[in-house]
Amino acid sequence: MTKTQKQKEVIKRFLSFVEEVFPNYEIDDYGDGGRITFFPINGTGDDQIEFQRSRLDLCVLNCASDQAKQDCKVMEGMLKVIQNEVEAL
Repeated sequence: MTKTQKQKEVIKRFLSFVEEVFPNYEIDDYGDGGRITFFPINGTGDDQIEFQRSRLDLCVLNCASDQAKQDCKVMEGMLKVIQNEVEAL
């Protein structure tokens, strides 16, 4: 598998995980290919979580709720697991 193929596989698996485990987040792909934002359906704009495709990295605002920060940590943990699984292919 090439590096690009691995990156696409990580993104595909990660987005499937988020859709399954975090149904309370709406996934917004800006269409620019660079980032995807997860908006909490019943939260505020400060609680959004951003996923950078190119770096395979997540970030959340410092002023986000504790729940959003915890959700981001869970997502980061699974992202690392997925990256390790795909790297082993």
